[in-house]
Amino acid sequence: MSLTKTYCFSAGHRLYIKELSEQENFKIFDACSNPNGHGHDYSVQVKVAGDIDPETGMIISLQELDDTVNIVIDELDHRRLDIEVPYFEENQPTGENIAKYMWERIRVNLGDKLIHLKLSETSNSYFEYYEEDDYPYEH
Repeated sequence: MSLTKTYCFSAGHRLYIKELSEQENFKIFDACSNPNGHGHDYSVQVKVAGDIDPETGMIISLQELDDTVNIVIDELDHRRLDIEVPYFEENQPTGENIAKYMWERIRVNLGDKLIHLKLSETSNSYFEYYEEDDYPYEH
């Protein structure tokens, strides 16, 4: 059995490699290297799976899921990721790295119940994170 829940947050970032020139950064990251940064309204789908608890009839309490995910959302929401979140001072705040960061932070509390994470950055681009061995289900 699986359950997927969607959460939203807004954040800004700049993609930039300090050792490269403005022109080189623009060639790699295009407008995402804007010195003032830019922002997105992100949507993240968190998918958990497991056996149905016979007592509660649920895989996981929705409150437990919300509490776990919202801790991470609160770390990112309305932040300039590359400046305000230490992880992204060392790692480019790309959609791939944001999805990985969220996965690692959420996985701490949900363990193997977390099987898939889908981060939408725009209406036509999204990033998916899962571990092959932990994801026997259809996408």
